[in-house]
Amino acid sequence: MRVLLVSANRERIPDPIFPLGLAYVAAAASAAGHEVAVADLCFGRRPFRDLARQVAAFAPEVVGMSIRNVDNAAYPLTVDYLGHHRRVVATLRAATAAPVVLGGSAFSILPHAYLQALGGDWGIVGEGEATFVALLAALEAGNDPAAIPGVVAPGVGHSLQPASDLPRPRAWWQGPRPARGRFDYRRYVRRGGMGNLQTKRGCVFRCEYCTYPLLEGNRFRPRPAVDVVDEIAELLRDFGPHPLFFVDAILNSPPGHLEGICEEVVRRGLRLRWSCYATPVALGREQARLMARAGCEGVELGSDAVDDGQLGRLGKSFDAAAVHAANGHCLEAGLRVCHTVIFGAPGESEASVRTTCTALRAMRPTAVVAMVGVRLYPGTPITRELAAAGRLPADAAGLTPTFYVEPAVADFVPPYLRRQAVEAGNWVLPGLVPPLLPASQRLFRALGVAGPLWRLLRSPAMRAASRSKFRRPYTSSGVPTPRRIVP
Repeated sequence: MRVLLVSANRERIPDPIFPLGLAYVAAAASAAGHEVAVADLCFGRRPFRDLARQVAAFAPEVVGMSIRNVDNAAYPLTVDYLGHHRRVVATLRAATAAPVVLGGSAFSILPHAYLQALGGDWGIVGEGEATFVALLAALEAGNDPAAIPGVVAPGVGHSLQPASDLPRPRAWWQGPRPARGRFDYRRYVRRGGMGNLQTKRGCVFRCEYCTYPLLEGNRFRPRPAVDVVDEIAELLRDFGPHPLFFVDAILNSPPGHLEGICEEVVRRGLRLRWSCYATPVALGREQARLMARAGCEGVELGSDAVDDGQLGRLGKSFDAAAVHAANGHCLEAGLRVCHTVIFGAPGESEASVRTTCTALRAMRPTAVVAMVGVRLYPGTPITRELAAAGRLPADAAGLTPTFYVEPAVADFVPPYLRRQAVEAGNWVLPGLVPPLLPASQRLFRALGVAGPLWRLLRSPAMRAASRSKFRRPYTSSGVPTPRRIVP
């Protein structure tokens, strides 16, 4: 069958992200014998015109559309992508009668809401490689694909399928490599400063707000270290030297996984620059040193808080002492460190906010990314608990961006964080002040700045510029402004 795969994402701040999941699906469909074309809407100036022309030229028999994010998960400067996704589907409908199959991480969180809002013919929840190929086979044979695990249809069911019902192949990595060559991967590297790859799926941790266990399951399914480093070597061979970002929810767990990859990189003598998400859990001195030897430049620590009470309420599996220790080990090894933190979750108090901010300032990391409020998604522990306590309507967490900010600190947090940002100079507050102008991002990349841009905040000049930005008024603290819509 002729299959057109559409990457709908157009968000390029802070960086355009290569659509790795859709590249896996493209490789699987091609390996199954289908004629596959890709429409990537990320960069073009006239994406809808270009999409209509590509549809007309290719004449697809099936269209698959990947939806990466519901919104930008920032409050109160929320960017809602639903209008853009509706326009993509409308463009497809005007150009072809082929069925439209929806998928991607955002769709998998809210499958039935998306099917209804966008008018999709079918949807795929969870990992799409095997499921999409099975759906294509059913359609080609004239059969109804509704019985295929992971396939959803309009009007059938009303919620996300239980995780146990979804295909989660343990050896998912044994399929074909992502079809990066079907996309403009080099442009993503130029504009985004790095490529990406995945070393495992699933997450065993139980953070209150997190959707990773819903999307990938609550068990780690790691690739062998040799296979991961084989792919790294292929990327460097095919696309030249470029920094990489490991997209795993956290790279440094389970024990031995990260170590195996780093040791294999060192053994082969690969000259590599990379960064990752990591958890403070068991991030010790030796692990940090090994990461640095293997080419790691920066670590984004999912700290969330540095207050023991708030860490417990967020469902974290570590305490504040672990955050301090991990930060110290990374800096000692020469790694740049960015802490991502959340303020305003249930139980937050002025005291816990002050404790976390004081600790972050004392640790002297490269950067801090601080979010106000918790984005609520269906199926997460925090959403279930708030609904059970009568603090949230059961159907409130959906396509319309919904955030929880603890009432006791709702007015205190925004101005307090802005003061921290002004004083420290290395804080990023995506929900309160736009983190980066598109022109600035393009300039940095054109000048050859690679890797995560938060690393620039180690520079005194960049910290001075950041301070001045937070001194300018952008929005009334705590009051939502009109949403910015991605063009």
